[in-house]
Amino acid sequence: MADCGIYAWFGYVLPLKERLRLIKDAGFSCVLLWWGDEFRELDGDKEEHPALARRLGLRVENAHAPYADANDLWDAGLRGDAFEALLKGCIKSCAVCEIPTLVLHVTDGPEPPPMNTSGALRLARLAELGEKIGVKLAVENVQRPETLDFVFSQPGCETLGFCYDSGHAFACAEGAALPEKFGSKLCALHLHDNNSHEDQHLLPGEGGIDWPTLAGRLRATAYHGPVTLESAAPWSEETQNDRELPESYLRRAFEAACRVEHWMLKPSGEAFR
Repeated sequence: MADCGIYAWFGYVLPLKERLRLIKDAGFSCVLLWWGDEFRELDGDKEEHPALARRLGLRVENAHAPYADANDLWDAGLRGDAFEALLKGCIKSCAVCEIPTLVLHVTDGPEPPPMNTSGALRLARLAELGEKIGVKLAVENVQRPETLDFVFSQPGCETLGFCYDSGHAFACAEGAALPEKFGSKLCALHLHDNNSHEDQHLLPGEGGIDWPTLAGRLRATAYHGPVTLESAAPWSEETQNDRELPESYLRRAFEAACRVEHWMLKPSGEAFR
């Protein structure tokens, strides 16, 4: 039986309970959650989301921490303190809600501030907290993959894991070698496709990524978890009433995830159909 998941926001403005039900009905076994409070009005308190997913038969694979202020991590003053406190709160609430992994962005945007000792010390303290209370921290590759070289080389950051985002890697030439480079730390996947220029969050097979080849590269890493998508149907206020039904989109998403899983488990030369 396929073990595949998808991010709880997949491009349709629906109550969270309905989105989770649709995800389960499409065949997915697990879900990725957003771990911020920005959507409380629509979705309710985030701390209630894991139990809701589990009641519907979905395993919570990981949660994603807020990242709008991620560059503040490298600020030696109050802004850095505030972002560290935010992440500490996320780690503690994930532990209470029995979420095993929290995904982090440690920078935001194409021109982040210089990395420094202040930020490295913050990450080391966060890693220590996560290890102490049973929440694995996974640092995601974003616009500047070289950030990972610095982060993973810092004292106290040895226990940090790696979240591989295929869309970010494909849109940035420097991201091509990340599965091989940090495969021993790989503990979370954000799989989606694009045209190599924009972060489009397309389904696998809808963009330019060579998925059989990428699946083989992922197969050679230490990762043994589910195939998890961070794809979302294109959305806008103007077109939302004329789009594919969410049931149809999720059915196609599950089929795409199953194909990637097949290639990760068993090499295949078949074309992506």
